[in-house]
Amino acid sequence: MRDRRFSARVSLPFHARLKGVDTEGKAFMEDTRIEDLSVAGVRLRLTRSILEGSNVSLAVRLSVTPEKSPALRLAARGTVRRTEPRQDGTWGVAVEFTRRRVL
Repeated sequence: MRDRRFSARVSLPFHARLKGVDTEGKAFMEDTRIEDLSVAGVRLRLTRSILEGSNVSLAVRLSVTPEKSPALRLAARGTVRRTEPRQDGTWGVAVEFTRRRVL
């Protein structure tokens, strides 16, 4: 299988907060960690399932230093492109950015 990625990815455990609607139609907000991040999107782990094609918003602290240290933040909106159930009961979720900005 050929890799279709067009941009480099970084794999750092940045803290993130994702807002969306789960498969039961309930709005949620979940704190999580990034698995990898690129200019085009993000992959993260959630404790709930979410539908492919749904829209989400995301805030990421772009630092692995303690919370009280100054850090850049990424604010983004995106579309869920892939979900994968994991053996531990969590879900791997890939989000393609539709809007993003660094604060």
